[in-house]
Amino acid sequence: MSHEPIIEALKVRREMAGLSQQEIADLAGMSKRTYQRIEQGDSDMKFSQYRAIIRVLKTTDLDISLDMMGLDKITSWDVATATRVLSPILRRHFVTLLIELYREFEELKDRKTK
Repeated sequence: MSHEPIIEALKVRREMAGLSQQEIADLAGMSKRTYQRIEQGDSDMKFSQYRAIIRVLKTTDLDISLDMMGLDKITSWDVATATRVLSPILRRHFVTLLIELYREFEELKDRKTK
């Protein structure tokens, strides 16, 4: 088994997604044996394989990086910092989305308390 933090993070994400090695290999377009070698640390992972794996896991580079650092909780400051890399248009859309989610959450909370 690999002790590389990135491999461990991907393995944990695979297990959390409830995917077998065969399923993730099929969805990522590689053989089961290739995926097994990557996960066991017997083979270096190509960047294209990494991209395919995180696509299948429906996760991001940021998620994997945070997993590698052992950060389980993400604070509002983390989110604010991450948005700095977005273009101004995407940042505006992101903030709009957060505002809408907050409003929906508050409405739901109000309905539950009534």
